[in-house]
Amino acid sequence: MSASLREPYRPNRNIVKFALAGGVVALSVTGLLLSYGTTDNFELFGVPTASRTLNQLTAVLLTCMALVVPLTSNLYTPKLVRLYVTHPLIVSGLLVLVGSQLLLMATTFFTPQQMVFRVLAAAVSLAYLLVLTTTLPFLYGISQFLRPSYFVPMLTRRGVQQLARLQRDGTTQPGVSRGLFETVDVLTNIALTGMNRSDRQLVLLALSALHTLLRATIADGSGDRRGWRRGRKFFVPGLAREGQDYLAREEVWPEAYVLAQMLKVMEVATKRQHEILGELASQLADTAKQAFALRRDEIVELHVMAFNTLMRDAIEEQDLRRFQNLSYHYRLLIEIFCEDPARMNGSAHHLIHYAGMAAKQGPFYALETVIYDLGEAVLSVGRRSEDAAIALIRHSTGNFLLASIAQGSQTARVGWRTLIRLYWEARAAGLERLARQLHDDYLRDRAAHREQLSRALGENRELHYEFNDRLMRFAYMSPAAVDLATRYITEGTEN
Repeated sequence: MSASLREPYRPNRNIVKFALAGGVVALSVTGLLLSYGTTDNFELFGVPTASRTLNQLTAVLLTCMALVVPLTSNLYTPKLVRLYVTHPLIVSGLLVLVGSQLLLMATTFFTPQQMVFRVLAAAVSLAYLLVLTTTLPFLYGISQFLRPSYFVPMLTRRGVQQLARLQRDGTTQPGVSRGLFETVDVLTNIALTGMNRSDRQLVLLALSALHTLLRATIADGSGDRRGWRRGRKFFVPGLAREGQDYLAREEVWPEAYVLAQMLKVMEVATKRQHEILGELASQLADTAKQAFALRRDEIVELHVMAFNTLMRDAIEEQDLRRFQNLSYHYRLLIEIFCEDPARMNGSAHHLIHYAGMAAKQGPFYALETVIYDLGEAVLSVGRRSEDAAIALIRHSTGNFLLASIAQGSQTARVGWRTLIRLYWEARAAGLERLARQLHDDYLRDRAAHREQLSRALGENRELHYEFNDRLMRFAYMSPAAVDLATRYITEGTEN
């Protein structure tokens, strides 16, 4: 079991400090009272005062809770009510208030001359001091429930604890399993609420929580104790029966559920919320890497499908910036799969497919983005494994790059720059076999090579022309590559 699944619940440290300080003060005052004085005066005048004060404080605190809980629930989701009413702070505060009222009630059954009354009076004085010293910290703790940065981590911890319980027991627990996916639903509702209110920070917070739960679920599926997955299963509404049967058979329905909810959040995203898509794509790349490392092939395939869905949506929305963002993260996905040539080339074919789709439907320049990204993917893979990079050229990207520099092609300029940069960066990195493969396939014509290289060196700018998600220019050549290329032009040799 991973460390994140074993992490216990940790209450707010400030609240704990205030409560401990209040308890110490109350105990100290009570100790001094019992050591150097008596409770006679308190029994005569203090008990009625304590009774009235506790009644008023109880009314005030209950009113605050009655206002804060519905207000937050109405702002985000009604399911937060259960989270609040079961919180240790709320439960402990109500227990202290109810206990104090019971002590006060008990004093009415005895006369002041009886020893029991004196004991109860001492207990009431202690409770009175405790309530007085902890009222402000308690009100501060209640006010924290209005902050998403406070209750979203609480929801995340609850989900992780529920998953840990399911993994620990290894048997079907319908109640716990239902609670886990209710937590996922609550986080999704919070993210959708943030989308509708254009609250970027709230959406990012909820997506981060869903990402944490997805990572925990993927790690859980790689273990031996996952019998709970054979019990009651949860699917997003509208999923076809055949899809449900597949997810149930492969026991990957929990991961599919969380993935589907994360994609649902992006369905309502607008062109003004690009950073949210970038964060989601980064999170998907991270969990795809985790699933690939754990050899969970079905989960990896679901991630590729999720990226494909986002790519199609970007094309249908004619959103170039969103497409460029996704193309970049798709390239990272290809690099993750460099140890599995079949999956790596399959993912590259998917990206090429959506590039062709974009060339027909828009957005404009989307095809050029993919050309640049595939060139960068070949170079990045080559730094890890030259064999994998050569396989990527031979089996997927080679024909695509060749078509991009075909005579009369509208992407010839971009295709040439990509190939020129790829070749000379490979030379600068010492990837001689990859450079030889590129030379033999595309750069045999020395005149065309020198012409395109001179043009690329004349426009070698590091930063992009516009301030956007990429920031850096696609075709920028490093100083080492520029040095080799300059010598080639001046001396006429590639050595």
